[in-house]
Amino acid sequence: MTVSHENSPQSRRILSLWLPRFATERRDIETPDGRPQVLTRAERGRLVLTAVDGHATAAGLEPGMALADARAMEPDLVVDEWSMEADGARLRDLARWCLRYTPLVSLDPSSSCVSGTIGGDAGVWLDVTGCAHLFGGEEAMVADLVNRLAGLGLTAHAALAGTPGVAWAIAHLAAPARGWCVVPDGQERAAIRDLPTVALRLPAADVEALERMGLRTAGHLMDLPRGPLTARFGIEPGRRIDQALGRIGEPITPLAPPAPHRVRFGLPEPIADREDLAHGVRRLLARMCARLERERAGFRRLRIDFFRADGSTRSLSLSTGRPARDPEALFRLIDGKLDHLDPGFGVDVMVLEGEWVEGTVSHQRDLAGATAAGRDDEAVSALLDRLTNRLGPTRVHRPLPVESHLPERAETRAPAQSPARWKTAAMPPVPRPIRLLSRPEPVAAIALLPDHPPARFQWRGVDYRVARAAGPERVAPEWWRSGSSQTRDYFRVEDDEGRRFWLYREGLVERGQAAAWMMHGLMA
Repeated sequence: MTVSHENSPQSRRILSLWLPRFATERRDIETPDGRPQVLTRAERGRLVLTAVDGHATAAGLEPGMALADARAMEPDLVVDEWSMEADGARLRDLARWCLRYTPLVSLDPSSSCVSGTIGGDAGVWLDVTGCAHLFGGEEAMVADLVNRLAGLGLTAHAALAGTPGVAWAIAHLAAPARGWCVVPDGQERAAIRDLPTVALRLPAADVEALERMGLRTAGHLMDLPRGPLTARFGIEPGRRIDQALGRIGEPITPLAPPAPHRVRFGLPEPIADREDLAHGVRRLLARMCARLERERAGFRRLRIDFFRADGSTRSLSLSTGRPARDPEALFRLIDGKLDHLDPGFGVDVMVLEGEWVEGTVSHQRDLAGATAAGRDDEAVSALLDRLTNRLGPTRVHRPLPVESHLPERAETRAPAQSPARWKTAAMPPVPRPIRLLSRPEPVAAIALLPDHPPARFQWRGVDYRVARAAGPERVAPEWWRSGSSQTRDYFRVEDDEGRRFWLYREGLVERGQAAAWMMHGLMA
């Protein structure tokens, strides 16, 4: 089969990666004496083989066999329990590692590690349209993928074609000894014509029925008139043929939507030195910020993925309070995080993605540069960015208003880098305390008249004599809430030593309610 081709930019190119022994190879169980390794699970009251390694296959064992029968053939088996959850998690890690080649990576739902069927294999789709030139061409890219996986101890078959169906068929049924193949664009029909009908991913019952009728290859089905084929077997065979030949589309669902702002930096050799990693981060930021400058936009949140030589990835995230595109300022925010990055045996690819990019607004500046207010805003924003990225987004907060007249419910805490909404909220008509107690505390107060401010009060075991007072400010309860409090009358009071407090009387004496005094805050 021809394996050299340069496709046009408009042609779709799909890479199907098949790992036939993923469930056993990913465990890396040491069997120096070549003992067969199998994985089992319970089915109908007995243990059956779910996956087998190469030694077990050579001994005649295969998935679906009862463990008792397998032990009769090979008494010295290495047996482990199969876990679909663990295999699925490891496969997702591997799929994220494949993001080094393309942002469009998806799990193959037909593989046993995803569907839960017997077999122990795993599959990944990669839409590499327009990506091959980054690796020296399609052949070099596919060979690089298979060779890297072989270095990780994983048997891999890969095929690159113009449709997912043909790529899947070649990878599963016709991969050459080297483990990979590239189907030239437009040669999909010839590539699968001589493959068995199972290459079209038809149900097992349909494959068996077709073989009984003498239809044993995909070419036999493609040559049949569509009407009789559909009448006998339904629309599935015709649909699979059309998908393989590109007549109808077959989308693949990526693990995550590709970020429109993405830049990649490949390295000829893995690097682990911190200065080298910092240099790579600077290059990524410079390239992306130059693009954002043209688009008049800036980062609000970005992520840098470091693809390690051991097949794993590490990521660093950064968020800002306002759109930012100054590469040096962004690097200063992320520089400290590099100290905690573990490069393992080295990093050979770095990818920067703008997870949240926002347009910037230009501000008029005076002749001396930025205004004082503008400089203050920028300084505060830079401080919040440094604190948030150093301490974590959940540890730095800003108050945001809530539509409630009760002071303890009138605001909430939000991440410091969330958009502010104070400008649209109605501000209180009277001053509020600089410190609001988390919970109102009881106060023993004496007032000249029931509706007057207190003349004296005792709080936390200390007596205070009131010299001046202002109020009341009446706050009605939220009647629509269950267990709502009574009406409050708030007073701002100052004692004879100049200390100022914010108290309220709960309950209306004129309505026969028992009044109670509470301390709620400290005034400036």
